[in-house]
Amino acid sequence: MLEKEITELLAYAETHLMLDELDRAQAVRRIVRLLKLDGYTPYESDDEEEGINVDGLTAPDALIEPLISSAIERGVITDAERKTLKAELMDAVMLKPSEINDLFTDTRAVNTQKAFDFLYDYSVKSGYVDLAECAKNDRWEAKELKSRIEVIINLMPQATTDGYPECALCYETEGLGVNANKRVVSFDIGDEEWFFTYSRHQYFDRHGVIVNKSHVAPADGKAMLEKLAAAADFVGAEGFVGTNATVEGGGAKNVSHEHFQTGFRSAPALRAETRGRFKSKEYPYIELTTVDWYNTVVRMSHSNLEKLVEFADKFITAWKGYQDDRIANTDGKKNFVNVVARKINGKYVFDVMLRSNALKKPRTAPEYAEIKTEALALTDLLGYFVLPNKLSEQLQQVQLYLDGSVAFDKNVLPDNMKAFGGMIERMLKEQGGTVTKLEAKLNVHDEIDAACEKILSATAVFDKDSIKNFFATLDINEL
Repeated sequence: MLEKEITELLAYAETHLMLDELDRAQAVRRIVRLLKLDGYTPYESDDEEEGINVDGLTAPDALIEPLISSAIERGVITDAERKTLKAELMDAVMLKPSEINDLFTDTRAVNTQKAFDFLYDYSVKSGYVDLAECAKNDRWEAKELKSRIEVIINLMPQATTDGYPECALCYETEGLGVNANKRVVSFDIGDEEWFFTYSRHQYFDRHGVIVNKSHVAPADGKAMLEKLAAAADFVGAEGFVGTNATVEGGGAKNVSHEHFQTGFRSAPALRAETRGRFKSKEYPYIELTTVDWYNTVVRMSHSNLEKLVEFADKFITAWKGYQDDRIANTDGKKNFVNVVARKINGKYVFDVMLRSNALKKPRTAPEYAEIKTEALALTDLLGYFVLPNKLSEQLQQVQLYLDGSVAFDKNVLPDNMKAFGGMIERMLKEQGGTVTKLEAKLNVHDEIDAACEKILSATAVFDKDSIKNFFATLDINEL
């Protein structure tokens, strides 16, 4: 029973996951136990065209699904346990965590990017990063905007945190339940142990996370900047590392466990051009520019990390205490930052994103509340706008009104569509009545693109002129 399917999985593991022939028997024993089979006899066939060509597979789904279906049919597991069984079956045929670490470290000693490429490929081939699952998300690029913001409506199911030690980021989650096929690589920041792993959600290309092995709150000030720079060293020139803001309204989902977000493709915000050039009287050697982006971004760089950290810390501290006639930061607790670090041509680069919960102007227009229900996180600020999953169904309904499939009456909209009544009415007027299904879809995308742009712009604390008032408090002048 299942001999053919198990034989194909073993062949896949030998080809893609480096399963050694000497470990094959142990892998078989684990698979038999997990599936509660009486035994296993290797499958042999004279028909070369029979079965699945495992060499051409890029993911294990086609091989794993028959095993899971059989387990459900025989009452071994329930349907709710399928993801856990998949992870455990893959773990049975994978390299051990120590072996992954050794391969990653040896490869990184020669070529940093190849090491991260190896880990990403292994994470996909092992099924931990499920690209088919990620592809279920609605996502598109806002090509009509100068920034090329990417919009993602997250349709992936959220992972349960049941049974986790303290939180879903903890080091102890490796090998636990649905994370049985998770592999992380360890490294040190100062005298602390940290680890890196790729994110299952892949909101952007090769989206990963760098996490402190200890469940500790995020550092602040110079310590945070120094750790961020060390993480930028670790990921290399092709990567970036950024902080989530831990204040209330800062957009972070986990503020209890120190970690950074990473990626290996330049994000829209990081590709943005220079808006203005400035010089600090106290630190004239620091390259200091403002960035032509929607929110307020100050880019600073230098090869001397100690001096850059010293300046950046003074700069951020001054911002946290700043107030003027537009920013009512009377208690000195409402201004905060997100920081993104890179190492480019031997120089450390910090993109400091100035943010505030004390702006006297409203954050966004009320009509946008349904589009972006949460405060903006680092991914949003970088130009990867992640929207709630309920929006997918709502926007499909909007399209039906726009293409005439459903008659529009603003007074009798379903409860979940009432917030979109004004938008639908305006769009029907702008497009001159109903349009084709394709036009309706494109018009909805354009509408969401523009909304995301406005939401992001609303986080700006300065324009290109008013920022000079803040700079003046630090004796920074425009060149």
